[in-house]
Amino acid sequence: MLDLIYDIVGYNDAGQKCHPFKGKQGTKKGFYSYTLLNDNKTFKPITETELRKKIEDGHFTGVGRIRMIPEGTTKTSGAGALSVHSYLGKRLV
Repeated sequence: MLDLIYDIVGYNDAGQKCHPFKGKQGTKKGFYSYTLLNDNKTFKPITETELRKKIEDGHFTGVGRIRMIPEGTTKTSGAGALSVHSYLGKRLV
């Protein structure tokens, strides 16, 4: 079972509702993954508390993205780097 944060929402290119997930292996095992840059190489591990703080501080209203998967997905292989659309039910973008 994957650990998702359901009140952080992004949408993939197919329009599916997606949520951040905890990594299952490697250096990001047990952490969520984010970047504040406009690339796919600088993802950093982060705890849920730290991630929420960054969202609340406005770090994801620009180029910041979080690795997310669609609701109901059981594997992380289709994860995408998505902008935060809404947080705690409030739209950000």
